[in-house]
Amino acid sequence: MINNQKNAQLWRMLLLWSLLLGLLLAACGPAVPPDADTTPSAAGEQTESGSRVTASGLEYIEVEAGTGAQAMPGDLVSVHYTGTLEDGTEFDSSAGGDPIQFVLGQGSVIQGWDEGIALMREGGKAELIIPPALAYGDQDYGPIPGGSTLRFDVELVAVEPAPTPIPTPTPDPPTVVDPNDYTTTESGLKYYFLQEGDGETPVLGEIASVNFAGWVEGGSKFGDTQDGVPLEFVVGDGQILPGWDEMILLMQVGDIVQFVLPPELGLGETGSGNGVIPPNATLIFEMELLEILPPPPTPTPAPPPVSVDESDYTVTESGLKFFTITEGSGELIAAGDLITLHYKMFDESGLQLETSYDSGQPVQLVAGSGVAGPGWDEALLLMSSSSKAQFVLTPELAYGDQAANAPTQGNLIFEIEILDVVKAESE
Repeated sequence: MINNQKNAQLWRMLLLWSLLLGLLLAACGPAVPPDADTTPSAAGEQTESGSRVTASGLEYIEVEAGTGAQAMPGDLVSVHYTGTLEDGTEFDSSAGGDPIQFVLGQGSVIQGWDEGIALMREGGKAELIIPPALAYGDQDYGPIPGGSTLRFDVELVAVEPAPTPIPTPTPDPPTVVDPNDYTTTESGLKYYFLQEGDGETPVLGEIASVNFAGWVEGGSKFGDTQDGVPLEFVVGDGQILPGWDEMILLMQVGDIVQFVLPPELGLGETGSGNGVIPPNATLIFEMELLEILPPPPTPTPAPPPVSVDESDYTVTESGLKFFTITEGSGELIAAGDLITLHYKMFDESGLQLETSYDSGQPVQLVAGSGVAGPGWDEALLLMSSSSKAQFVLTPELAYGDQAANAPTQGNLIFEIEILDVVKAESE
């Protein structure tokens, strides 16, 4: 139920992180080891069930054969996907948004993706069953518990020739600054002004437009703004690194500053995850504040959920609280029925967290399949075609066995509109 909306500013932010973290927009985990074989020849043997298990342990199930170009390492691929845990809990999806793009075989995604997509042709659909060793290992990753086997339904939308590589940044070193000339703040940020401007100083919430270059202390340059396109970020929103927000608040338009970030103000103990920036690295940046732009417009808050008196809820044995907003027609939904619906999700305060209405694309799921969690399965069986309802779920009802890793705190409020019901075929 994740809506992957994009805009130009977000793309710029993600481009910066591709320089800082070595990740693409859809990066899903650790890099592929350099000796990993991700070519179609590593596809392994086909089992009786029609799936193929590769030498690494990836299980590949072809759902629909593609007729276009074979995906090869180095190609730019576009992929739609839905990821679920073994119990059917969905943790991520590109549904309702654009397909993700990445260069195949570059370690931009988890190893199971690089290996599985390389077995496909353009237009094909497949299911990838990825063991922990090819995903996130024993470490927790957001809603994904450590040691999880992951299932991805993937569609290879497009395969394009390898893009022209971005030229390697010129290995020019940072400006030499006498250590005694730095000013050091309480947080450990060190800075020295290479050029002083006379413009305004940004405040929290405004947009800073900057040029920058970055180096690992004692190492090489890992990135900079290119092609004359500055980076823009909202001051104080933590969009880059903690030290960036602190530094920009000390600058005026026209300033050029060199600043040094200790690990706790940079990428910390993890580094970039791909070896470009090692763990516990001290980072050196040189940044020019070009201009200050007005704060981004405040989005119009979404309307709150329908107000329901506590006494009007029907409370089931599981703790589900259910209220019918609009009566439907026809038979009640049964397990196995294919449901088309729109939904809204709110936290306990009434703040809207997600909605399918924004994308204009309703969601389809099979009632009772466990894909959306136990609370949804129970609530849907209380509804019928054209009905609207509100129900309140505890974390356990919303996330099942993964409640301890839930990305939100407290109960969740859902409002669902049933658009269509296709009854399951009776045996």
